[in-house]
Amino acid sequence: MTETPIYDTGIPWTDGYNMAVLGKTQTGKTSICRELQATSPRVSVWLNEAGIDRVDDVPGYTVQSIDGLREAFANNEFAIEWVSHDRQRDILELQKFLFGVADRADRELMMQVIVDEVQDVAPQDATSEDMEAVKTVRRFCKRGVKRNIKFVAITQDPTAYDKQALRQSEYRLIFDMANENRKSSVLRKMGFDWDAVDATPDRYTGVLHDDSGTVLDEDVKAEARFA
Repeated sequence: MTETPIYDTGIPWTDGYNMAVLGKTQTGKTSICRELQATSPRVSVWLNEAGIDRVDDVPGYTVQSIDGLREAFANNEFAIEWVSHDRQRDILELQKFLFGVADRADRELMMQVIVDEVQDVAPQDATSEDMEAVKTVRRFCKRGVKRNIKFVAITQDPTAYDKQALRQSEYRLIFDMANENRKSSVLRKMGFDWDAVDATPDRYTGVLHDDSGTVLDEDVKAEARFA
């Protein structure tokens, strides 16, 4: 990960503002987030999915329940992987727990949540069964910042991710993306510099934008050990 110029809110990799990591499959999205999980000064929780959809090699202490998460916090673990069999259920528990921790710590404890394939947790075309999870992700994105909780959303299909939550990302890290996503109304309004994205040396290098569409860094790539 290269050193990024300081944005007006702080340093994108360490401050408390939300980030969306968008791009095709098999680009650099997961690798850069593995690095973020391993190197962030924040207590970082990656909500991973059990089974065939699980992201491999997530750094950190592994838990499988809210009780395991409580134990990890009690043991001062700083990088935690929650392997979940039902992320839509568990994200509710995660939000309640982290907001409680934040409030008890006078919102001084720096925390971070990473969710890969976030569109499966908070879909844009939500059914009634999805809505509690969608509302929870929106709470993370809107209210987490006030509690010093950074929310990092990863998706290869940003048009399928809840628009309200996506718009709450102050930072947007963009990798190579399918043309239909580039031309979608949601992404067009975000003003991404596709010329900069296309000019990157390979598909594993991304371009970091702020929420006004300004390019902050044209050369974002994870260290090889996280690939």
